Amino acid sequence: MLGRGLRLLTVLADHPAGLGVSAAARAAALPVSSAHRLLGRLAAERFVAYDEDTRRYALGARVLELSRGFQRSPAGYSAAAAPMRRLADRTGLPAIAGILYDTDVLLVLTAQGTQHLQLRSAEGTRNAWHATSLGKVLVAGLPERERDELLAAELAAVTDRTVTDPAAVRRELDAVRERGWAEVDEENEVGVRSIAVAVPSPHGEAPRLAVSLGAAVALTGADELRAHVPALRACAEDIAAHMDH
Repeated sequence: MLGRGLRLLTVLADHPAGLGVSAAARAAALPVSSAHRLLGRLAAERFVAYDEDTRRYALGARVLELSRGFQRSPAGYSAAAAPMRRLADRTGLPAIAGILYDTDVLLVLTAQGTQHLQLRSAEGTRNAWHATSLGKVLVAGLPERERDELLAAELAAVTDRTVTDPAAVRRELDAVRERGWAEVDEENEVGVRSIAVAVPSPHGEAPRLAVSLGAAVALTGADELRAHVPALRACAEDIAAHMDH
């Protein structure tokens, strides 16, 4: 029963506007009667919310409470908040932290800068790894077998500038491993470029967290953004030091 309930929560997380019982059951591969019963129990505990007007279920307040608790836990990423705030203040650009989640990058923390951008960067947002600087720098640090598995999956175009050829992406990952940072130019969002570095992990393990800076193409040139790599690296080192304690 627990697994079925978690499947329903995962389905609702992918549909922020909510789903009716039948649609949720279909997406979770559950009988409608089972989905209805489970959603009722989840609603009673505030893990989901039911809108009587639309007759749809969506994630509830308890999920947000769990998320906040996770970020405050040793396994969470609240340790990155202060270094990212300083980075955003220093550069004037939004700082974004993310982790790999299946074939996506899950954004876990943001700090707004003075340069106003309408980014798809809300915490909890998932973006295709191959279209983001966060994803590329994290995948570049993975063992070869795991990189190969991700490259073997479909690399769909997010914009008309997204690199989707596996061989080209592999070459780019090799370059990222060599220089220690990744960049994208309008591959995930038109009019936006970004640059990212991985947060060092202890004992030489593959990095599990990365931090990036985003900028409007019209306001910040590629070379100007690359000039922030030392500040990004300092932020990543600061985060690593805080997460080790």
